[in-house]
Amino acid sequence: MKIKEVFELFNIKAPSSLEHVLEDEITGITDDSRNVTPGQIFTAVEGYETDGHDYIEEACRKGAALIVGHKNPGDISVPFLFVNHPRKALGMLAAAYYQYPAGNKTMIGVTGTNGKTTVTHLLHHLVEAGGLSCGRLGTVENYLNGKTIQGFQTTPGVVDLHKWLYESRDEVIVMEVSSHGLEQYRLEGVTFDITIFTNLQQDHLDYHRSMEEYFQAKSKLFFMMKEGGQAIVNTDDSWGERLSCLLSDQGEPVTSTGSKKSSDIQIQEVDDQGIRFNEDGQLFYYSTPIAGVYNSYNTLQACTAAEHLGVSKQRMVHALKSFPGIPGRFEQYSLANGAHVIIDYAHTADSIRHLLQAAGRKYEGKITHVFGFRGNRDESKRPAMLHASSEWSDRYILTLDDLNTVPYEEMTASLQKLHEQEGWIGGTVIPDRVSALKTALETSEEGDVVVITGKGHERYQQAYHLPFSSDRETVQSLCNAVKAGVHPSS
Repeated sequence: MKIKEVFELFNIKAPSSLEHVLEDEITGITDDSRNVTPGQIFTAVEGYETDGHDYIEEACRKGAALIVGHKNPGDISVPFLFVNHPRKALGMLAAAYYQYPAGNKTMIGVTGTNGKTTVTHLLHHLVEAGGLSCGRLGTVENYLNGKTIQGFQTTPGVVDLHKWLYESRDEVIVMEVSSHGLEQYRLEGVTFDITIFTNLQQDHLDYHRSMEEYFQAKSKLFFMMKEGGQAIVNTDDSWGERLSCLLSDQGEPVTSTGSKKSSDIQIQEVDDQGIRFNEDGQLFYYSTPIAGVYNSYNTLQACTAAEHLGVSKQRMVHALKSFPGIPGRFEQYSLANGAHVIIDYAHTADSIRHLLQAAGRKYEGKITHVFGFRGNRDESKRPAMLHASSEWSDRYILTLDDLNTVPYEEMTASLQKLHEQEGWIGGTVIPDRVSALKTALETSEEGDVVVITGKGHERYQQAYHLPFSSDRETVQSLCNAVKAGVHPSS
């Protein structure tokens, strides 16, 4: 890719003063001045805490061949290209530089508040069982060419995304798509063969301001399909029903899954073990490899997508039996005292309610729920989360999740205030997360279940009084320490 091609990409006539550099080859694309190497394009993007335009001089010193931005940088030694939307421009540049790699693969995008990780992992397993090589991008890990790539966002940065797609030899890519990623143009230049909508529940309103804005952000994915693409939408969710109607009205192909008679795939019966449905006048059944009614819905959507890729129902029935599970998603352990532990990522009121209901149906003893909230995140959902916990557990322990930039004392005070105003006598506050888990485990009895939510597979961001790095490590280590014993259970 040459500098002249960059100007052509944006339909901008290069000034004659740059004629001497127009044939120069671009060596890469970045929006991080720390990563600039000679010959690269530096795109100055405004973030929430920093502004890339403040680092233009650093990029120039490091040998950038071209600066792209929307603020006049003044007198600099490197050519400058003005654009109205630097974030979008970054995606356009990355897609062009890596030769639009999404067009050479079968791309599947999964969005929704809850269920994205489960659907993508299930779908990855089913597609490979059907004989196709499949990559996976998402919250837990990124997996391409049979190897794990560490990531830090549900939807990767747009430069990394196009680079990974370019380097991938996988025939199919299934990826989680976040509302933040869609709003921030992290999927610019990517089009999809299949798009999936799981549900929409209150979350991220610190960013989107309203459920309507949140819905509009999620909806963008379904208008990024390739010609002949297929949307799969859960219409038992009210927002999903609205999305399905919107797509149908605009002539977009959509397969609706739900219990209404009008659904293309009509759910007849659903429980923690599986889902029975009617498709084209025939009854079928899929058993879910992960407990919970909500996971039966996830299973149906994953199987529906896999069938669009040619995987037979019979093959999927067998493949579901060998699904290995997902770290931090209904991850179960059994204690030597006869109690049980479930670690899950649930972080909304609805997901907590569904999880606790599933735990109550699976185990007969009392439920202790340990959870917290993230600093600098949607505070409006916290009372509903606490109410769901109070209703469906016998005891809750409020503790710390990620502080982010919120001081420890401030977050602890907010937990105590919420407990006093919205909680009940069966709850308590133990700010240190490890201490909270220790208390829950040590006071459990035979048949009880300790449900730990919020972090799932994630590592702790701050230190606690014992040097454990995750809920999983804490559960395993503490149980060994108190000689209760613990082992993974199926």
